[in-house]
Amino acid sequence: MSETMQEQTERAFGRELVIDRKSLKPYTKRTDRTALLHFAGHIGLIAFTGTLTWMALGTLWVVPAMFAHAVVMAFLFAPVHECSHGTPFRTRWLNETVYWIVCLIYMVPPTIFRYEHARHHTYTQIRGYDPDMMPERMTVWDYVVYLSGYVFWKRGLGWFLLHPFGYIKPEHRRFLPESEVPKVIFEARVILVLYGGIAAAAIATGSLLPLWLWVVPRLVGEPLMRFFRIAEHAECDEGGDLRRNTRTTRTTRLVHFLHWNMSYHAEHHICPMVPYHALARLHDEVGDRLHPIGESYPSVHADVLSKISRHEGVTWKSERGRSGAVAAE
Repeated sequence: MSETMQEQTERAFGRELVIDRKSLKPYTKRTDRTALLHFAGHIGLIAFTGTLTWMALGTLWVVPAMFAHAVVMAFLFAPVHECSHGTPFRTRWLNETVYWIVCLIYMVPPTIFRYEHARHHTYTQIRGYDPDMMPERMTVWDYVVYLSGYVFWKRGLGWFLLHPFGYIKPEHRRFLPESEVPKVIFEARVILVLYGGIAAAAIATGSLLPLWLWVVPRLVGEPLMRFFRIAEHAECDEGGDLRRNTRTTRTTRLVHFLHWNMSYHAEHHICPMVPYHALARLHDEVGDRLHPIGESYPSVHADVLSKISRHEGVTWKSERGRSGAVAAE
């Protein structure tokens, strides 16, 4: 992987226009204790809802229990995301251990996800370079497809089924250094063996618990995470200005806890090295310099749907053609 001259000139910008390095430094302090307690709380909730689901199997109570379990599991994307930046924990091995655990549960391979997400930050909302952008000329159907989790699972299955056999798609090699290819392939093979071992053990023992407590909740819960992720950038300005291309959304304390403060998304993009637990404080200092601010997740989605249904959204006004677009994943 090497940057072209065009890529070097298209990078996201704006942090220095919002806060200087000296003022930012106090917010970048990491702590193992805070992150460990938060992680333990999140895993504890998963264990609790999983137990409720297991106890409710065979009854109608399984529906609300499964839904609750799917919700708290869907929010595991938050520690996946945070640990990919290496910011929640001060101790590196602790960060990487938790990263592997949550990636395995959430079903994403750690290394390639980390590089893909890094590219999203480098080229935020720059069409043709950002791999996480919503489709150009987005329609209500595009919105529904994205919300369903189809794009997420299509990409993920490609990673899990192709990488163990040494094939990495050209669009993914754009952000993956050549030196990391052997690591990605080896990692994919390890994950395939682990998942295969779980499946084999379940079949051998006649147990459906991995299906009901892991696979089904992940499928049920993914649309919820897509719901939150759409709000991060949909109908924000296209272009590299970090002051306007990312949205922070007001929400409840419970969502902030489960989402590991990812709702402060504009602040996160201004400086990805700020740990999740400091984002609320950073918002208090710089939030008034970042736009837009969503009043709530439902109101953001109502605005997005209103604009795309009338073909008035920013993706309909993009100056770049479809030929340069990268599919949202």
